[in-house]
Amino acid sequence: MGDAELGYVCRELGAAAPDYAMVRNVSDPEIDSSDPEAPHLANWIYEHFGRWSSVCSAIVCWAIVAGLDG
Repeated sequence: MGDAELGYVCRELGAAAPDYAMVRNVSDPEIDSSDPEAPHLANWIYEHFGRWSSVCSAIVCWAIVAGLDG
């Protein structure tokens, strides 16, 4: 996911890096990929909770933006 690249670049920039925050959507939980049922579980979670977890993540993102000191 793209957030890992952002963290890498900011680490490379050091003190010159911009402030940033990452919000992980809980519809994409960490799943043990060695489990043969992992793809099925990931799909089931996304189908059942994806929309609402995305709504919650969007609210958190707006809260972070609204809380920034301009």
